Amino acid sequence: MKKHFVFILFTVVFLLSGCDRLFEYSPYSANVRKSFEATTAYNLQKIKAIETETGGIVEFKVALISDSHLFYNGLVDIINLINEDEEILFVIHGGDMTDNGMLKEYEIFHNLMNKLKKSYVTAIGNHDFLANGRQIYDEMFGEENYSFVFKNCKFIFFRDVIWENNYEEPDFFWLKAQLENSEDCSRIFVIAHIPPWSDQFSYSTSLIYKTLMDTFNVDLSIHGHHHDHEYFEYYNDSVKYLIIGAPSKGSFCKMTIGVDSVYVEKVNF
Repeated sequence: MKKHFVFILFTVVFLLSGCDRLFEYSPYSANVRKSFEATTAYNLQKIKAIETETGGIVEFKVALISDSHLFYNGLVDIINLINEDEEILFVIHGGDMTDNGMLKEYEIFHNLMNKLKKSYVTAIGNHDFLANGRQIYDEMFGEENYSFVFKNCKFIFFRDVIWENNYEEPDFFWLKAQLENSEDCSRIFVIAHIPPWSDQFSYSTSLIYKTLMDTFNVDLSIHGHHHDHEYFEYYNDSVKYLIIGAPSKGSFCKMTIGVDSVYVEKVNF
C-alpha cells in the first residue's frame, strides 16, 4: 500500500512540474502563460519588419478597435473584415479588452486576436485594471506607457485611467517628454483609452491634456471608453479627437495616413 502511495505521489509531482498551468485555482488568478507574455514587444518587432517590407509605400492604413469587452462575436466579425483588407498594415486596440480584468477574459481576447493576419498593439483600459487585471496586462502585453515610430509617424500609447488606478493622475511628464521627442516626426498620434472630457478627468487634468495636444500639434487624439463613434474638434481648435466606437455598437475604424492628410473611416458591420 505504501509503495502504491509513493508511486501515485511521484506521478502527480511529475505531472505538475511538466505543466505550465494544470489547474485554475481562482477566477482572480494572474498566472499568465509563458506563451502569452510580452505580446506588445513581439508585435512591435513584426511592425518594424512590415515597415522595412513596405519601404516604398508612403500612404498606409491602420485599423482601430476599442472596448471589445465580452462581445466576442463582434470582435471576430471585425477580425475577419480586417483580414480581408490587404491595405491594413497593423491594428490598434484602444483598451477595455476585458470586462472584469479576469485572466480568462484576457486569454480569450489573446486567442481571438491571434486569428488576425496583422500585428496589433494595445492601450490599457479602465476595465482592464479591475481585479488583478493590471498585473495580467503588464505580464501579457508589457509597458502601459510606450511609443513607436512607423514611417515617420509617432504613435504614443498613454495610460490615463484614474479612478481604477487609485485616483492617481496620469503621468503627464512622461507624455510631454514623448511629445517633445517627436520633432523629427511628420505626424503624431496619441492613443489613450479615456477621452479628456470624461468624468474621470478633473478640470485641471483635462486642461493639461488639451494643452499638450495643442502645444505639440498632435494630429489625432484617439480614445475609446464611450463606445459610440465620434470624430470632431472637441475644443474648437486644430486638434481632432476620435472615439473609436465599440463592437457592441457594430463599428470600428480604419485610418488612412498620407503625406498631407489623415482620413478616418467608420466601418459598420
